Amino acid sequence: MTAISVWGTSSPAIGMREVVGLSIIYTLYNLTAWYMARYQRLLPVRDQVLFTAIFDPIMLSAWLFLMGRASILFTSFYLFTILGFGFRIGILPMRICQAVAIAGFGLVAVYSPIWQGETMAAVSHTVVLLIVPLYASTLIRNLHAARNHAESESKAKSQLLANVSHELRTPLTGIVSSAQLIAAEHHDPSILERVTAILDLSSALDGEIKQLLDLSKIQAGTGQSEMTTFRLDAVTRHLRIALEPIALRKGIALDIAYDGAISAPILGYEHELTSVLMNLAGNAVKFTDKGRVSVSVSLIHDRASEYVVSFRVSDTGIGIPQEHLDKIFEPFYQVETGSKRKYGGTGLGTSIAYEHVRRMGGNLQVDSRAGEGTVFWFELRLKKSPHEMAAAPEPSRDMPGPVSRRRILIADDHPVNLRLLQEMLIKDGHDVEAVHSGVEALECLAANEYDAIFLDFNMTDMDGAQVFQIYRFGKVKTAPTFFITADTSETTQRKLLAVGAGGVIHKPITFHKLRTALVADPADYPLTIGDDESATPRQRDAQPVLDVRSQLKIVPVEYISMDAIENLLEINSSRQFLEAMLGDAISDIDKLVEQLARSAAAEDIEAIRHEAHSLKGVSLSVGAVRLASTAGRLMGLSAQELRSTRHQWLREAQELAAESIKSLNAILENRIALDG
Repeated sequence: MTAISVWGTSSPAIGMREVVGLSIIYTLYNLTAWYMARYQRLLPVRDQVLFTAIFDPIMLSAWLFLMGRASILFTSFYLFTILGFGFRIGILPMRICQAVAIAGFGLVAVYSPIWQGETMAAVSHTVVLLIVPLYASTLIRNLHAARNHAESESKAKSQLLANVSHELRTPLTGIVSSAQLIAAEHHDPSILERVTAILDLSSALDGEIKQLLDLSKIQAGTGQSEMTTFRLDAVTRHLRIALEPIALRKGIALDIAYDGAISAPILGYEHELTSVLMNLAGNAVKFTDKGRVSVSVSLIHDRASEYVVSFRVSDTGIGIPQEHLDKIFEPFYQVETGSKRKYGGTGLGTSIAYEHVRRMGGNLQVDSRAGEGTVFWFELRLKKSPHEMAAAPEPSRDMPGPVSRRRILIADDHPVNLRLLQEMLIKDGHDVEAVHSGVEALECLAANEYDAIFLDFNMTDMDGAQVFQIYRFGKVKTAPTFFITADTSETTQRKLLAVGAGGVIHKPITFHKLRTALVADPADYPLTIGDDESATPRQRDAQPVLDVRSQLKIVPVEYISMDAIENLLEINSSRQFLEAMLGDAISDIDKLVEQLARSAAAEDIEAIRHEAHSLKGVSLSVGAVRLASTAGRLMGLSAQELRSTRHQWLREAQELAAESIKSLNAILENRIALDG
């Protein structure tokens, strides 16, 4: 075959066949890399990186060998490839790519006739391939360190704001509960006046905490909830119920005008819209000492599938100076500063409202004159919901009275909150059993029947959702169960509402919230009893009703508590230790369940109890909480119950053992993949 020259003089041994062959190989290589990146199940990401770090410089070396004299111009592509791995992925892939590139370029320099005559150029390029990546690695380390530091700082700030919910709301619950107990036990006007002051200040503090949490969600990009079907007039009613008492105490008028032409239910972000109007109208009431506050919701356009609605909040308060208007939507910005501030607050209300309106597709605007008042307004396009919805009833302003005597179980690992919750329920005439952990709650639930259950979500040994799932497993009828939590995040809310309990009660706990939960109609479960103390049923679309058995199939359950795994790693973080511990546990669980089956067939009661005790101990050591709970329940059954229900509990134990072993194997595989 006739020799050819590609971009300059080439070796006589290189012809068109070699060029075409290399082009085909290069095309296939790129297609393979693209396919592996698109379908990552074929090859782990780590192996894909290793594959491309090796073959990218190999393919480049092959092209340089064929390109003749022009290859001198393209040796910089080695650096482009090497540094690309360093900056995009990390130091190790860059080192691998650098080593292969130097080896490949060395072969080109030795065997290519063009490079044989360019010894100094080959040496200089080799030195560059050695030195530049070494220097770049220092820059990359510094860059990664700076990025990790920035991410750590940001994470710490977000975590601090998120922890505000539990760390501040938990003692706040104790304050509110204590004040309400004092009010219930004393009728001295001076004492009641002080109690009212405590409750008002606690309510204000809780509002500030809510704003901090909303800001942390917005900054984390998780502030927007799911779209739900709701009635817009219900939002304005909620606004009136919350703000009218404050306006009356200040002696100002509160006008809320709603356009009755907006009659269809809305599909949108109810929580965000309520937050916007509450922040704007709440600020208007706070900064107005005389005159009035007006809120209007007006229809602009009524289209086939949506409304275009105008929202307007105005007041005759102190107003905002013109020089501050362009900064009023910045977080923590306040017109008043220093020690002479007359009005409290964090300066977050308007910034949160601005972000919520922007995310819903609107633009919050403001106009104000100092000493005359302020006007905020925005427009939104709101979708009409395809689902019909009954008109929202007028919320009751009266606190529900004590309900009939109930037997109630409460669980909370915070002793002060547990005692106060117990006293509040006893004050209402209930029989209350109080426990300090999830394990104790399960033991009580296995031994007794209750009319209602209140579980703290953030207990140290296992959360309230896990307690409820274990309690409900295998039961046809369960007592109404409510989770108590200071965590108002949308993720936690969805998790708790999905497990099938009676609902969620947000801290701080009050008589009103407890009574609302106890008198609620089970048809409205699951409920959310929030800071406005109203019970909001979870919005459901038209769906077939599921019985308990079918619900069990869709409830997400956790077979292994990762706290136990983390405890093992604290003892010894090596992979060998974890493999030994989990491997032994898997083997023991499998053997003990087999022995249980033989003992059940022989109706050997003592052997069943002994093996159940051993199974519980092994399961708890590796966090198999559901299997441990079942084993513990077997230990408490009578001989007659063990014999009559042996097929049922054995099947349950075998299923739980299989799922627990599967989960433990998955943990081992993940650990091996991380260490690999």
